[in-house]
Amino acid sequence: MPVVLLLGVTACSASGPSESEILKALSGYTNAKGCATSVLFKTFPVKGSFAASNQGILDAFIHVGLIEKTGGEFAPTARGKAAYDPKVSGFCYTDHYLVKDVSVVKEEPKSSLPPALSGAWYVSFKIAPQSVADWAKDPQLLKEASLATVETVAGTQQFTVRMARKVGENKLIIADPRFSFTPGIHFNMGWSL
Repeated sequence: MPVVLLLGVTACSASGPSESEILKALSGYTNAKGCATSVLFKTFPVKGSFAASNQGILDAFIHVGLIEKTGGEFAPTARGKAAYDPKVSGFCYTDHYLVKDVSVVKEEPKSSLPPALSGAWYVSFKIAPQSVADWAKDPQLLKEASLATVETVAGTQQFTVRMARKVGENKLIIADPRFSFTPGIHFNMGWSL
């Protein structure tokens, strides 16, 4: 199957991007972690009015075993500490995303290119998490999240993106301002006065 994909990519144009070039251009997106994040998780333990205003979120994380309550304070369990990444203030459920089913759909005619580009192609591909921790698919947890579903967390997403090469450069770039891939689950924190 990978041979067919590679042939599909290279058959479009001798000057078109290879599958490895496409994967390299997407690596900044796919080498990212998928995490459940919130300002609430910036500092532990969570206590006082922050805990009271965000009880639903904290209860969902207790339910999946990432947070425990001791007295009036909430802190990560051993499982939670293993998943917690302080750089993103969240609990990570995947470490990497995979790109598959790559194909060049269309090459832009040279006469249509802006002067800064030497070539441009529309590339179709799918992105999916390499693996997803079971807790990230929990219905109670997802109910507390902003716009998250099992499909958006664990499913495969299809994209068609414009990629290009700048004049005088061989590096393939994403030249499509509409393209956005920002994995993760976000929890809006409640504030109390």
